Amino acid sequence: MTFALDHIGLSTGGVSVIDDVCLTFEAGSLNVLLGPTLAGKTTIMRLMAGLDRPTSGRLLLDGRDVTGIPARQRSVAMVYQGASAGVE
Repeated sequence: MTFALDHIGLSTGGVSVIDDVCLTFEAGSLNVLLGPTLAGKTTIMRLMAGLDRPTSGRLLLDGRDVTGIPARQRSVAMVYQGASAGVE
């Protein structure tokens, strides 16, 4: 499965939270979103999973536009990993 974010944007309360993000996650690849706190990592994952809707752009699953499809009808999930998980 290939998942693409095509010029995704998200604004709330007149403030741009995500602006013109273009990413492609290829089938069989391992992908990591890495960045500082409040960089938008969780927001991007929530958009991909269908928990939030972008205010601009498209979400493409194998080339099919799934931007308006509810989360329960997508084959996408997300996992949070705490910084201290598995560390002793």
